[in-house]
Amino acid sequence: MLNEIETLVERFEQKSMSRRELVTSLIGLTGMLMASGSQSAQQPAPVALGRSMNHVSLSVADVNRSAEFYQRVLGLEIISRPANGGLNMGLGSESFLGLYQLNNPGTMHHLCIGVDNYDADALAAKLLEHGLPSNISRDPANRTSGGDQLYFRDPDGISVQLAQHGYLG
Repeated sequence: MLNEIETLVERFEQKSMSRRELVTSLIGLTGMLMASGSQSAQQPAPVALGRSMNHVSLSVADVNRSAEFYQRVLGLEIISRPANGGLNMGLGSESFLGLYQLNNPGTMHHLCIGVDNYDADALAAKLLEHGLPSNISRDPANRTSGGDQLYFRDPDGISVQLAQHGYLG
């Protein structure tokens, strides 16, 4: 529990989560702690059913150079150019590859799982039932997944995003 609280405070201090999201997450963790003392070891229902690998976003040194590479080597075509400076390349009818000039070029920035009935706030509440604090970005410049973006971390620290199944950049 202390690790989760430390993680929340660090994310707040790094301005990757608002004060409201911090308080909401802390309340959720407190509720879980209280509930765990009064309930059996019952597992909560899944947050959502993953339906697709919506996209993977890569941190690259040069977006255009990387786009040319993936177009030349794998025949991928640009399907959108979000306002945040990146671009998305189509991978079939239900997924895409995101290329963004971010810190740590040559790494995966995050992966995104497509789910039905996407609602960032409802999913964040369900994630808390699993002891997983999340971050919702409401920044219009970052709305490349059809609305508010919901992120959480897996046990190894990998950033996971949820989005509406079938959304294509």
